[in-house]
Amino acid sequence: MTQPRPRTSPTRDRLAVVLILIASAALLVAAALHVVATTEARHAAEKVSLTARVESARRAAALEPWNHEFARHARVLQLWVDGQQLFDVGDYNGAYEALQEAYAQDTGNSELLALFKNAQAAQALATNRKAHLQHGHEGPGGTLRPEDVER
Repeated sequence: MTQPRPRTSPTRDRLAVVLILIASAALLVAAALHVVATTEARHAAEKVSLTARVESARRAAALEPWNHEFARHARVLQLWVDGQQLFDVGDYNGAYEALQEAYAQDTGNSELLALFKNAQAAQALATNRKAHLQHGHEGPGGTLRPEDVER
């Protein structure tokens, strides 16, 4: 004769159901966060304003801090914004450095490359101008009068 199988207690059954519900809810939340993060990352790659792209990339990186691609993209976009702002205020050296780093991490981005080339050209003009002018003031044997020194 077989013995009847011992029944689990109702408390134990309820605990199992609660644990299953909690695990299911955690999976649903994780899936929802992933969907939001990938949507934000996709939005950061669209042709919207640079500021909006940076914010979307930051949100994606914050929602999935383990995703190195999201973090990299947020960093590139922030460097891009920094470079654009520096360029706009005439800090061509700073703009060049920020945009060079951004482009090194996002090689092939034609929009970023165009801005980088503009910053590079402006930096060359700004930093070489003084030397060219100074050379034009030189007298015989490369001599300069004090009033001819470019400042």
